Amino acid sequence: MTTVDVVFHLIPRFSMIALYGALEPLRVANRFAGPVFSWRFVSANGEPVFASNDIPVSVSGSLAEVDRPTMVMVCASYEPEKGITKPALSAMRRLASQKVLLAAIDTGPFVLASAGVLDGYRATCHWESLPGFRESFPRVQVRQSLFEVDRDRMTSAGGSSVIDMMLDWIRQQLGAAISVTVADQLVHSRFAEQSGEARIPAAVRYGTADARILSCIALMEEQLEEPCGVKDLATRAGVSVRQLERLFSATLKQRPMGFYLNLRLERAERLITYSMMGVREVAVATGFSSLSQFSRSFKKQYGRSPSKLRKK
Repeated sequence: MTTVDVVFHLIPRFSMIALYGALEPLRVANRFAGPVFSWRFVSANGEPVFASNDIPVSVSGSLAEVDRPTMVMVCASYEPEKGITKPALSAMRRLASQKVLLAAIDTGPFVLASAGVLDGYRATCHWESLPGFRESFPRVQVRQSLFEVDRDRMTSAGGSSVIDMMLDWIRQQLGAAISVTVADQLVHSRFAEQSGEARIPAAVRYGTADARILSCIALMEEQLEEPCGVKDLATRAGVSVRQLERLFSATLKQRPMGFYLNLRLERAERLITYSMMGVREVAVATGFSSLSQFSRSFKKQYGRSPSKLRKK
């Protein structure tokens, strides 16, 4: 069998857990199927790259030196913009024209999308940067999922979801039996064929199983751009406004509209960090009627104005 050549393109401050989540399934697959997969690391300039945990990783060369491997996977995390350079984007377009399988993990899809090679494809990325990704790249069919495989593109939300994506790819390459064996060796109980949420469910995040509160949170998350009122939330929960106030206070230690405001500000912080939207556009996208109101609320929550965070 021809060796499957995988190139990992490391962007400064990439996620180490996501990289290992992609690499280890290949190593384990080789143990049971023979030397099917080979891999190497490259960077923009051929120099070592520091991960987000400050561990340096050596590379074998630069992205420009990559010829025509089976797959190139972009590994990024906190600062995907460091990988968005003219040489890198040109290299991605060249590889796409050569029909190389292009993959990206965590915030790596920002690099592929910036090169235009995700236009018309389904894709995902880390849930925290997903709103900004969706706003920045309207030609990409953005999904909030663990991973997406669409023709010759693969993207993952990062973290342990990378394992799921690689198990699915190994299944395509070597069959279901090897994929299950690899999952078993990695003590990974979520099989590649299973769907999953790209983010921990609200019940776990907020420590409640109360269906009334969870239904309100779901409505809040659906309507961040045009916030609904407390009466609408109470109707959704099937309780009176006073009952809803008591429920939120007892369970989440916040009033419903205060909790709602925090969700909107969290979305605003992510849009400022991971998109090119103007501050005024972000204010509108998170349901604020005026820029001054948005700035005051944001500064109270995060200790700096939206414009100062954008400059940083």
